Amino acid sequence: QVPDTFLPFPACARRCPRPRGEGYVWRGLRPHSSLHAAPGAMLPFAATTTLALVHRWAPASALPAPRPPLTMAEHARFPTREAVLGASLPAIFSSTTEFKEAGREFRQDVYSYNDWRWHRESGHIASAISSVFTSGVGKAMWRETFFVIATAAAVYLYNIGVPVLAAKTAASLPIVAALLGRLPLLHLSLLPLTLSSPALFLLLVFRTNNSYDRWWEARKVWGGVINASRDLARQALALVRDAELKKLMVSQIASYARVLKYHLGPPTPEARDLLRNELVDNRLPADQVRVIMEAKHKPMALLGLVSASLHDSGRTGLDTVQASKLDQTLSLLTDYLGKCERIVKTPLPLVYTRHTARFLSWWLLFLPVCLYNQLRANWMIVPVSGLIGFFLVGIEDLGNQIEEPFSILPLTAMGTGIQQSIFEALDRSEGVAAGHAGSPGDDYVPYIKMSNNPNAFVR
Repeated sequence: QVPDTFLPFPACARRCPRPRGEGYVWRGLRPHSSLHAAPGAMLPFAATTTLALVHRWAPASALPAPRPPLTMAEHARFPTREAVLGASLPAIFSSTTEFKEAGREFRQDVYSYNDWRWHRESGHIASAISSVFTSGVGKAMWRETFFVIATAAAVYLYNIGVPVLAAKTAASLPIVAALLGRLPLLHLSLLPLTLSSPALFLLLVFRTNNSYDRWWEARKVWGGVINASRDLARQALALVRDAELKKLMVSQIASYARVLKYHLGPPTPEARDLLRNELVDNRLPADQVRVIMEAKHKPMALLGLVSASLHDSGRTGLDTVQASKLDQTLSLLTDYLGKCERIVKTPLPLVYTRHTARFLSWWLLFLPVCLYNQLRANWMIVPVSGLIGFFLVGIEDLGNQIEEPFSILPLTAMGTGIQQSIFEALDRSEGVAAGHAGSPGDDYVPYIKMSNNPNAFVR
């Protein structure tokens, strides 16, 4: 019996009693800005210290609860690709996290040959310059960019305003003018930034590289899922004797990628309904659909059903060696399941990512102060600081966005590719022509030729 407290990955994270989001929900680890990731990082030192003490010793009931996963209903503001592309800056500014989470669905790139041709076309550097602030990344970074620009503007206005105000009040309010004359201007040499830049850039590079490693490992694992599923179906079609059991095993194998996709995503009612429809579309019997949908750990329930079919020696007609070979392939699917769970349950150490965000926040805070005397026109600190801040915060956010890879990998397209290829093989083994009811049909597109038209979505 499975205890009532058991929850599937990653839903069990939401039961964690630890405060401040350490219970680990991926949406909470993809905040709308690095400034949000480092509470109080842009505040004066005293305020920052106070916040740190409150977070350290406040009772758990007084601290914010971990954020729940984003549900389909929360996508209502950006429900389609067109809504994401055409989102206005005020809408993005007020719902930055929702904008970024909704956009992840449309970043699940599937390339065909024509897409690679577009990827290599000349002129991409020039077009990249014009799309800096209109791209999805650019729009998502407007809040952070605005903060850096506002900080630079405040430094500039303070430095030019204090001397002017002191001069105008010298005759009428000499005491005020004397006090204003004693106020220091906000400017420093570039030495602090020069000394700290290598450490900051090393942290950013390490962060981005490790996030990319996680994304690429997830893609390789799902490549293994595709290969193992096709190989298991191939062996079942060639070796299993009972025709009905052969169809059942193909249906079970085709359902594995669908169940694993659900297992790695937010368990919303909408995702649950989608999974049920996908299992029915895979020709899975109603009783087995019910077993899977009622299971807490759905991939293991499905693998158990496949294993039971495989070891039904009276119907399969497999000898010990053949059954062992198919069971080894089934063990590979179990291994890939564990690898996916390891990736989705283990982020980069939070102490590393949060310290990087705090480092970057303070570095950007002092950037206009250190640039003030370095530019011939002092007002240039505003656009220069904003541009530098945009690119640095963008690099940090890229690591955030790809650290959890499964919501930006095209898992649905991969599952469709598995389904269509092995059902086509099943129909061919039965001598059924393509296009009959229940077969992939004439509109069947191999996974290698699929495309989600990625050039229509400006990154």
